[in-house]
Amino acid sequence: MEAVINITSPIFFLIFLGYLGIRLRFIPKALLPGLSRFVMYFALPALVFTKLLSMDLNELINPQYIMVYTVGGLSSFVFTIIVSRMVFRDQWEACGIRGLGSSMSNSAFIGFPILLQFFDHPMMHAFAMAVMVENVILFPVGLIFIETVLGKRNANGKPILLPVIKRIATNPIILAVFTGVVCSSLGLVLPVFIERGLGMLATGSAPAALIVIGGSLVGLSIKGSLGQMSLVAFSKLIFFPLIVTALLLLTPNMPSDLKVAVIIFASVPMFSIYPIIGGEYGEQSFCASTLLITTVLSFFTLSVLLRFLV
Repeated sequence: MEAVINITSPIFFLIFLGYLGIRLRFIPKALLPGLSRFVMYFALPALVFTKLLSMDLNELINPQYIMVYTVGGLSSFVFTIIVSRMVFRDQWEACGIRGLGSSMSNSAFIGFPILLQFFDHPMMHAFAMAVMVENVILFPVGLIFIETVLGKRNANGKPILLPVIKRIATNPIILAVFTGVVCSSLGLVLPVFIERGLGMLATGSAPAALIVIGGSLVGLSIKGSLGQMSLVAFSKLIFFPLIVTALLLLTPNMPSDLKVAVIIFASVPMFSIYPIIGGEYGEQSFCASTLLITTVLSFFTLSVLLRFLV
C-alpha cells in the first residue's frame, strides 16, 4: 500500500497545492488560462516531440491498444447515454453531454503525470495513442452525436464537421506526435541548444498541469441532480476501466506495460474543459459539478486500482 500512496500522493498533493494557491490568492485565478495554454502549447508538446524523436517508430502504434481504448470509451459513452435517457429521462443532447464526460479522459493533465510516477521510463507511445484516440475518435463522435440530435430537435443544426476537423488539426499534442514521427523517420538530429531547451520545457509539463487542475476546482460547487452526476462519475471511474480490463483478456500478446497504461488512462477523471464544452449546450453548471465530484472521487478509485497494478 505504501507504493500506491507514493504514486498517488504526489499527484493529488500538487492538485491540492494548486487549489490552495488560487484559494488563498497566492496565484491570481486569471493566470490559470495562461498556465494551461503553456502546458498544452509548449511543455507537453515539447515532451512528446523529444521522446518520439528518439523512439523506434515500430513501437509507436499498437493496434490492440488503440482498439481496447476506443471500444472502452465508446462503450462508456453509449452506456451513459442509455441510462441517462431510460432512467433520468434526459433530453438526447443532455444524454450526449453525460456520455462525453464518461468517455473523455484527462490524459494530458492527470493520466500522464500518473504514468510518470508509475513507470521508471516515460510511456510516450501509450500517451500519444491515448491522445489520438480521444481527439480523433471519441471527442468527434460525442460532438457529432450531440449536434445531430440537437439539430433534429431544433431543426437548425449547426455544421459540425469543420469545427471537429479544425480541433484535430490544431491540437498541439497531436501536431507534436505527427511532427515527432516525421522527424524520427527522417533521422533528424536536433541542435544541442534546441534539444536542451525543449528538455527544460518538458520538465515543467506535469507539475504545471496538476497546479492548473487544482486551481480550476476553486469556486466550483455541486449544483444539479446528484443522480446524473453519480452516473457520469461511475461510468468514467469504474465502468470505463472495467470494460477496458475485460477487453484486455482478448489481447494476451499486448505488452504488460501498455496494459497498465491503458487502464490508467481509462480510470482518470474527465477532461478539464468539460464545463466549457457543456456550457455551449447550457450544461456548464452540471459539468463543473460533475468534474469536481469525479476529481475528488478519483483519489480513492485510483488508489484502489493502483493497489492491484503495483
